Amino acid sequence: MPRTAPSGRRMLVTALTATLLAALSACSDDAGDDSGGAGVVTQMNEAIADQTAVRLTLGTKQTPDDITINTTLGADRSFRAVTGGDPTQRIDVRLVDDRVYVGGELVGNQWTYVAVDDPRLSGEGGFDAGIVPPLLDIDVVEDNQALADAVTGTESAGTETIDGVETDHHVLTVDTRDWFKSLPEGSIYRQMDLPDTIEMDLYVDADSLPVRLAYEVPDNPEQSAQVGYSRWGTPVEVAVPPRATPVE
Repeated sequence: MPRTAPSGRRMLVTALTATLLAALSACSDDAGDDSGGAGVVTQMNEAIADQTAVRLTLGTKQTPDDITINTTLGADRSFRAVTGGDPTQRIDVRLVDDRVYVGGELVGNQWTYVAVDDPRLSGEGGFDAGIVPPLLDIDVVEDNQALADAVTGTESAGTETIDGVETDHHVLTVDTRDWFKSLPEGSIYRQMDLPDTIEMDLYVDADSLPVRLAYEVPDNPEQSAQVGYSRWGTPVEVAVPPRATPVE
């Protein structure tokens, strides 16, 4: 993570950045009309507003579990983000007690940390924070509100069971220009190269909570993105890693 870092830390930053950006950078239908506009997304956001925690899985349609994030929701947020794939290459990022910790098997479980308000996380002095800033910018409430503001149409596509959950399937038409404008500059979703308009598949449960959001670049299904939502309201406890040392 630091500007001049041991090779292990360089590997950590490179591996984590590549994992998430590969999952999200490249980022149906038997349908009937919904009530119109962003109504279904508005109902979803009202349901999300009552929640305190969630598990996110970020990836593509081909590899949906590239990164798993257990996060609390609200002002005093904490999270743990862990990469998938080969366990020996795992990267672990934690936000707890106003510090960001980075470690995992890839670096021999050696942990380093910086304060969450450290200006170096914004690139001060050429500091390379890797994927940490986009992870800090994830805000489930605000990100989905930004999506609602960009929806230009919805269609119902029936029901489908997703990971054992019965869901209502909706196809959203989204103006990606409006979506990106409403997202934070460092949002992981803004890393994607998308056309001006795109269709997204949204699956919500009986409580209007999202279970999955998936989309792909038209005529290029290999370039896709998928976000899974589960364990709504399940308490999230993020442990401080032992023997962590500050980044110099």
